[in-house]
Amino acid sequence: MLLTIDLAIKRYNFSMRFIKHKGFVALFLFIVSLGVFAPSLKNNFVWDDHKFIIKKSSSLEASHITYMLLMPSIRSGKSIHYRPIMFISYVVDKKFWSISPFGFHLSNIIFHSVSTVLFYFMVLLILREFKVERKEPIAFLSSLFFALHPVHVEAVSFVSARSDLLCTIFFFLAFIFYVLSYRRLWFLVLTAFCFYLSLLSKEVAVAFPIVAIGFDLISRRFASRESILRYSILGVLILAYLYLRGRGYVIIPGIFSERFQLSVQDGTQIWGVLKVLLSSYLFYIKKLVFPFNINPFIATLSIGFYYLVSSILVIILLCIIGFISIRKREGITAFCIFWILTNLGPASLVAIFRVATMSVAERFLYIPSAGFCMLLGYFVIEAGERMKYQRTGWALGSLICIFYLFFTIWGQSIWKDDLSLWEYASKRSPYDAIPHSNYAEALNAVGKTDQAIEEFLIALNQGVRGTKKEKAAIANNLGNVFMYKKKEYSKAEEWFLKAVNYDTKYMATYYHLGLVYFRKGQAGNSVSDYRMAENYLNKALHYKDARVLLSMVYSVLGEREKAKKLLNEQVPSKR
Repeated sequence: MLLTIDLAIKRYNFSMRFIKHKGFVALFLFIVSLGVFAPSLKNNFVWDDHKFIIKKSSSLEASHITYMLLMPSIRSGKSIHYRPIMFISYVVDKKFWSISPFGFHLSNIIFHSVSTVLFYFMVLLILREFKVERKEPIAFLSSLFFALHPVHVEAVSFVSARSDLLCTIFFFLAFIFYVLSYRRLWFLVLTAFCFYLSLLSKEVAVAFPIVAIGFDLISRRFASRESILRYSILGVLILAYLYLRGRGYVIIPGIFSERFQLSVQDGTQIWGVLKVLLSSYLFYIKKLVFPFNINPFIATLSIGFYYLVSSILVIILLCIIGFISIRKREGITAFCIFWILTNLGPASLVAIFRVATMSVAERFLYIPSAGFCMLLGYFVIEAGERMKYQRTGWALGSLICIFYLFFTIWGQSIWKDDLSLWEYASKRSPYDAIPHSNYAEALNAVGKTDQAIEEFLIALNQGVRGTKKEKAAIANNLGNVFMYKKKEYSKAEEWFLKAVNYDTKYMATYYHLGLVYFRKGQAGNSVSDYRMAENYLNKALHYKDARVLLSMVYSVLGEREKAKKLLNEQVPSKR
């Protein structure tokens, strides 16, 4: 018995010595981060990867980097993305791996591992600034939580979410250099450089100056002589970013839109914005604390009375805890809470202004989770210390890591391919149209046509949520299945007409209707069918395929001059 106790003490002492060797700890954390996400290396491209990587692979060239840096207005849906650092990373990946899912996933995993190591050193610096004892074990355990946290699965396993990883790397570096600048002012140059790279990775980095000011206030450095210089540099960088991005338009998505102006003028709109803001905060805080209910597609956010009251109570409680932390001059708890709440701001704006398909997403938690992991690591180690039995804290920390590890490994299987992703998402979000539609597309791609039709019909069900444009796209895709796979042109026409009824501005449907009537004309040699094809195709002339098909219609009708003129004209831009 005594021998067992002696052996346990020796092992514990060895662990404590290991934790104090920062180089070994950093290497260990890097390897753990790589290992836990190694299953993602077997995953394929999914979802937006097809649009931004596979379909645009020809543009992933070094010669396009300058254009991406200087021409920010690359529109994607409702928002404008200006993320040249992510584009550069894609170019490098293509250079090394061609368009290989393995290579792109490996880069994501490496970026996560680098983030974990940087987080470790950042926590050490922050704890030292707040004069926290046992900073090495706290930083180590906090970093383990960050490496293993299940909420990171989406950011790491989804290649198109890489912007969050890259933004975080430069965000952490900027904050490390910001803290070091209190000793050597020239570190501000590195702070500015890394902060700007973070902005060029993803716009959520705009929260950095607020985090820095909060750190200065809580650590009582705000009144230092260099503060004006620090904040001026950060402010100038944000203005430069705003200008380069497009003279300040949509740095906070939608903030200059008519919708926002209505929110200001109408009290009801203001209350609606406030409800979404509070509810999104509660949603994200719940995800941080209980990250086990993974959901890759969350189109709607609960804003009911219970949810609203709960969010208010939680935020008030966090503010009280932060206030007590500051009053007791402990500081680190207040700063962790401030980090979480500040970095959740940009994610909440996405929910308010609906600039993305989804109101909320787990990948948006990558930077905010750093504050939570730091706070959790601090509480676990401090709990063990106050109980005067440190191994209790380590036992609790180990238990949390085991839970995190299990759900993180399991979560990666969801992102294996489009079929597994959308099958899972359609079950988790049964009343949202897009998961069912995307699952149908995945089924259709592997030859399961009848199952695909069933899923399309579910997506078009009246009780399933979706915008008119989304429903039009789904009906159009269903028509394509009947036209190309089933060869049932009357059924295809029926669904194309329903697509037009959903949204008369959905131009792709007019092209497909033109194709249906063109084939009818070929089958029956009917001039009226060709004229119907002409009528529909004229409504979709910004599509190159529509122009080619219309020229074929004119050729069949003997109107060769019209056909020639149509092909020689420049394709009109879509408005």
